[in-house]
Amino acid sequence: MFMVLVLAVLLPGIALAHTRWFAAGEILPYVSDEPTALYLGAWALVAFAIVTTGIYLERRGLMQLSLLHPRRDHAYPRAASTFSMIAGAFFLIAGTHGYLFSPNLTIESGIPYTLVVLQILIGVAFLAGVYARVAALGLALLWLASIPLAGVIAILEDVWVLSTALFVLIMGSDYFSLVPWRAFAHLTRRYHEYALPLLRLGTGATLLVLGFSEKILRPELGINFLAQHDWNFMQLLGFEWYSDYLFVLSAGAVESLLGLIFILGVVTRLNALVLAIFFTIPMFILGPIELAGHLPHFAAVVLLLLFGGGNRLKISQKLRAHRRRTALSAGAG
Repeated sequence: MFMVLVLAVLLPGIALAHTRWFAAGEILPYVSDEPTALYLGAWALVAFAIVTTGIYLERRGLMQLSLLHPRRDHAYPRAASTFSMIAGAFFLIAGTHGYLFSPNLTIESGIPYTLVVLQILIGVAFLAGVYARVAALGLALLWLASIPLAGVIAILEDVWVLSTALFVLIMGSDYFSLVPWRAFAHLTRRYHEYALPLLRLGTGATLLVLGFSEKILRPELGINFLAQHDWNFMQLLGFEWYSDYLFVLSAGAVESLLGLIFILGVVTRLNALVLAIFFTIPMFILGPIELAGHLPHFAAVVLLLLFGGGNRLKISQKLRAHRRRTALSAGAG
């Protein structure tokens, strides 16, 4: 139990601290004689227990942390505008550093310079509030256009870009907007209740995909990193048998689990609180540049922490609908 608690508290902070584990060049696939199926099976049982508990808490209305919800008028629209500006700052930083969405999608890796420039323009539009909803539509199209260039897996790792685009498209940046488009705002107002759920889904899907693509399916990246940096704290805590391979698989399992909880829409604020703590850990280890690299992710987590994950597109909604249909069918019979 102690080991699981330590992993739950510290592993994601380590796992989220980098893209591709700072790997330089091509790394050969890792072949292990350790019981991979046993490791993953154990983590699957842990995930099942946590998800089941989360669904129970959600249905009972427990651990919702509703006291964190801001009470002031217009808090949510202002927070949405702030999120748009923070996302814009990130896209501006990413573009001026020569990469698209994440540091592994660089001009040197084959991303056209034109797309990077478009990202910079979108970032400026978000940051200044110049037709933010139009820029959001452009960001969604930019994400789609990148699929044949970067590959499906690489773009799915950045699916948060699409959810960010949809969130800004719906909510806009109306409170801090230099050049708003009121007509567009009127058209998207009816979809406001879907903005947070879409942001939650995108954040969760990114975590889920990264947990598999960078860790569980490619453990060599993490093992190469741990060979250069002594970050396997499980061994430092006295668990000498906790190999680097198991550590990397555990990091991927925890990251994927956090993503799955977001996708299901259960105990969203509690999950966001845990992630908010995790995001601060790497800053003490890697410095302020770590915050700059995760600006939109941190902002999305804070939004979900304060305002929850919305009442749409969540498993509890599906369960209630299923129970109503079952009850109606039983009554008709």
